[in-house]
Amino acid sequence: LEEARSISEQAEKFYSHDFSLFAKSDLFYEEVEQNYLNQALGGDDHSLDAKFLVTMDRFRRVLNRNSMKLHMIYAPLLLLCCLTAAVLSMTATGQSVLPQAASLFGDGEFSAKLAQSSWLIGALSLSAFIMGLLYTWPYRVTQRNNLFGLDNYITSKFSRINQQFQVAKRQALNVERNMRMSDAARLKEEAGIWTVTYQWFAMRLLLCELTVRNKIYQVRRNTTLYGIGGGLICLLLGGGVITATYLSGITGLSFVSLTLKLGLLTGLFIIVAYLVITRNATRDILRTLQTREWNRFHLIDLHQTIAEHVGEDKLQIVTFRDRNRME
Repeated sequence: LEEARSISEQAEKFYSHDFSLFAKSDLFYEEVEQNYLNQALGGDDHSLDAKFLVTMDRFRRVLNRNSMKLHMIYAPLLLLCCLTAAVLSMTATGQSVLPQAASLFGDGEFSAKLAQSSWLIGALSLSAFIMGLLYTWPYRVTQRNNLFGLDNYITSKFSRINQQFQVAKRQALNVERNMRMSDAARLKEEAGIWTVTYQWFAMRLLLCELTVRNKIYQVRRNTTLYGIGGGLICLLLGGGVITATYLSGITGLSFVSLTLKLGLLTGLFIIVAYLVITRNATRDILRTLQTREWNRFHLIDLHQTIAEHVGEDKLQIVTFRDRNRME
């Protein structure tokens, strides 16, 4: 009862919380929503859900950081290596390699161009292979392992709230069983405490679900933005390499020819890396979360609990009244 009393005091803070109707315009909406959820759940060190809020924010940061590294650091670095190999194939540095490669195709200018094209295709293929390896093994495996841990944590968290809801519900329905009229004041207090407590457990479950939705939305949105940002970085990187190579004058190619070759290489890499390999970066990993196994708000039937509670109490009142009239 003492624990229920302290929990009902937290519920009173939630039900009496005057949240602002005019959110700050300098924040993303999900941050506005999360600020409200933090306040509603009592986001301080003494609240029941303080650890949950910290864990969910940490989960978001870790997943976003991993996605940012893949899309905006590793992918552009692979493109830079690919472009470097392409430039080497068109400079004096590559002259020692190309004649040997050209000998595999025969002699002549056509054979040299064919060998150079094979060099470019090989560089692109190797870069795409490494990108696919990075996505399949370190990135996706790490993200899934993080989500496995998160799924276990949420399952346990929601299960505990559901169990506490069921206990408070039974106490609210049966609080008068062992009391008499002389305990009327205590009955009124305890019935109110248990009723508010089970309703607050249900609201906590809803607010925790909204927190999960908020964080997962940010992960999905940010992963998409990281992909777009990584593609733009690759475009800038390709343009920079083209300009630097041409201005250095280390090739005998015209600017148009250089732009076509390196531009085509950059475009193909972006298509393969961002539109083929990582196009399902969030959808693949979020399948790890087994939401059907969570004790969610819509499954605890709060409306039926309230109807059963109020209906049973009213029935007992009418039955007691009619019995006294008959006597």
